[in-house]
Amino acid sequence: MARRRVLAALLTAVLVLAGCTTQVDGTGTIGLAVEGDSHSAFDTQAKAALSAVLSYWNATYPKIDNGHRLPPLRGKLYSIDGVAVVRNEAAPPIASTEKCLQERLGFIIDNAAYCELDDSIVWDRAPHHLLAVLARAYGPAVTALVFAHEFGHAVQQRLHVNSVPRRTIDLESQADCAAGAFAAAALRGQVPNFHLTPAELDRALEGYLQIRDSTPDSPTDISHGDGFDRLNALQEGIETGASFCFSPTFLADRSYTERGYVSDQDYLDNGNQPLAEVLNPKGLISDLNRFWTSAASDQGKHFAAVKIKQAPHPACGSAGPASELGYCPTDNTVYYSASFAHRAYYSITAPEVDHAHYYDVTLVHHQPGDFALGMLFAIAWGMAVLHQLRGTATGTTSALMSAICLAGAYADNINRPDYGNGHPYVLSPPDMDEATSAVLGLVGLDRAFGARGTTGLQRVQGFVRGYSLGRTAC
Repeated sequence: MARRRVLAALLTAVLVLAGCTTQVDGTGTIGLAVEGDSHSAFDTQAKAALSAVLSYWNATYPKIDNGHRLPPLRGKLYSIDGVAVVRNEAAPPIASTEKCLQERLGFIIDNAAYCELDDSIVWDRAPHHLLAVLARAYGPAVTALVFAHEFGHAVQQRLHVNSVPRRTIDLESQADCAAGAFAAAALRGQVPNFHLTPAELDRALEGYLQIRDSTPDSPTDISHGDGFDRLNALQEGIETGASFCFSPTFLADRSYTERGYVSDQDYLDNGNQPLAEVLNPKGLISDLNRFWTSAASDQGKHFAAVKIKQAPHPACGSAGPASELGYCPTDNTVYYSASFAHRAYYSITAPEVDHAHYYDVTLVHHQPGDFALGMLFAIAWGMAVLHQLRGTATGTTSALMSAICLAGAYADNINRPDYGNGHPYVLSPPDMDEATSAVLGLVGLDRAFGARGTTGLQRVQGFVRGYSLGRTAC
């Protein structure tokens, strides 16, 4: 997928209350002053979100630090107009003492960060810069998630997590996990004045994908993880809570899918095959049959190779009449319409920075992503596995979740080079993000498999389970 590298390495923020007080968990009022607060629509949304984040951590922190109360931030809180910083090549007077800005002024553009140097928080509020753009596109929940992520860094500092050397990506993943723990509490209605619905969370997860790392040019560029890595950590927080996020177990031997390109041609193609190649029976389709034939043989069973066929709708087996992609058990064929295959291939959204105009950010839609479409085929092959090897129906909710899990196991198999030619089809670095995007946004469409009562989060969890634990977990 063609991605433009966003300036900021840290793409998350904590915003705070200014000039007012908020009741938090019945323990009293907390007044927080923000230097440079614009009282804009974005800052107004941010204040409500931060109130929720603080409510959560005031209640949660004693549970993970032996009953100690959450220590307040020692430094100030700064809302910065990033356009003015670019125009003036200087920090505004209200932030002249902020130590991270003193060290490197440009880091704030399209960015926000917790500054460990002085225990302060600073963010770019410009309406056409990254954070406000994401807030408008994906709603208040994505704003709350990025606040919760950044406050996770403040919690790390208080727990002395980084008192020993840590990889940046480990610390960022732990903060993502903290954001997930906050989201889980909000889903349960346990955060005062902030209730999060599953639909709102799904929309926010699509926004969270936009703060993934660009494909790194070298290992030193790896900082936050790709979209799959980030949502993996976030869903761990949702499933297990803050105590797990900040336990030694979370950071023990974590592995990540983010990596750079391994060939010049893959780099030049932005990791994408042409649409026609994805639909070529000798490419991905052949490799899916290769994988599942081998997996069946390991169980002493036979897997009959699945075919593909272009048609307006599957001949059978789809969850609804609107489906344009699905597996038909009767003739062991995956059907797809040309129009939906085109839509799935060009389904990726990515942020683009206008360097000539104050680094404004635009979300560019309909970008190519070969494994977004490829993931749909992998799920359809999962349906074939359920029918052929397990004798189960393919039109149920459980079938969809199992098929997504099985597609995750397949993705794990091909997400690394095999120099022994065991699987000549190998994923490119952007492909895991494309697959994750498809699981969130495409799979549940009536034109595809239909949601069948699942949420995007649940589908991502199924994908992660298959990728991490293998086909036996499905």
